[in-house]
Amino acid sequence: MTPFTPSPRARARYAGTPAAPTPTAAQDFPGCDAVSLPTWEDVWAYDRRIEYWSRESGTAWVMRDAGPVHENAPNLLSELLTRLGQERGSRFLLAGAVYLLERDADGRPRQVLVGDQTVYLDRKVWRPRDPAIVLGVDPLPDVILEVDHTTDIRRNKLPVYEAWGFPEVWVDTPDEPSPNRPRGVRPGLTIYVLDEGRFRMVDESRAFPTWTAAQIHASLNEPRLGPRTLADLTRVGRRLGESEGTTPDDDPQLGRHRRQARAEGIAQGRAEGIAQARAEGVARERALLRRLVEQKFGPATAARTAEALARIEDPRRLTEAFDLITACDDGHELLSRLSGLHGGPETETAF
Repeated sequence: MTPFTPSPRARARYAGTPAAPTPTAAQDFPGCDAVSLPTWEDVWAYDRRIEYWSRESGTAWVMRDAGPVHENAPNLLSELLTRLGQERGSRFLLAGAVYLLERDADGRPRQVLVGDQTVYLDRKVWRPRDPAIVLGVDPLPDVILEVDHTTDIRRNKLPVYEAWGFPEVWVDTPDEPSPNRPRGVRPGLTIYVLDEGRFRMVDESRAFPTWTAAQIHASLNEPRLGPRTLADLTRVGRRLGESEGTTPDDDPQLGRHRRQARAEGIAQGRAEGIAQARAEGVARERALLRRLVEQKFGPATAARTAEALARIEDPRRLTEAFDLITACDDGHELLSRLSGLHGGPETETAF
């Protein structure tokens, strides 16, 4: 790897960045193994999952059990935020398990943290690039997700996140049990938000208003998306959309579906309206013809005429029936000719 050489401007930025406390080699990282990696080049070339690295100690703490249960929550969060972004009308940026890097005043890597999922509300504020999100240079993520399946980040990683000024950290312990889970780690999700430089636990996300820790944990641990989770995603997404002036119509896929559904609904409504208007017009025409027959030939003929008229659907045939009523001088003749009118094939002749 080519050594990193910071510019004078970058040196000034690093120099103004407060250093986070450095866990010592004597401090343990539950669920992790200590591996000697003296240099950043060693870290960059290492192919296992690093939780934390310190140049001072030359040590990396590597996750021992990075299995499917541990990886499930970050992947599910990606799916949830895809749907939530559709409701908001704009996408999020998820950088995954990216290096979170602190450099010293000379620009040399000093410490590295790796979370399980990295979330930016605005995907335009940062463009992913190697090798890391650099403290004091890049904007910090709005949310970091940590999964404590067989680990406990509270002992060493959480104080570093706090010192670095990360605005919000979620720590989820899956419902799926593990014999290697540290004591005191229980299923559930805890939200830590930064207030005046210190983390405090809260029940509701600050980055995703109205989304509670209990709801997020349930959505990350259910076998399939349930109605409650879908309702939560809709509510939170619409709330975020209100703050930035976007709606589901601004999402390319969901917006297209909604516009198509609206167009189909309008077309169907028009067709139903036309059909209903036609049916109402035919009914009124039949009623008028019956009254005309009753006035001309009496109630008995009018009743039998109504039966014949009920079998005529084409308004043009009703116009022909009107002509028959006015032309006939006898009720029997009218009924006979009406029978032929609705009994034969309808023509396209306009009267």
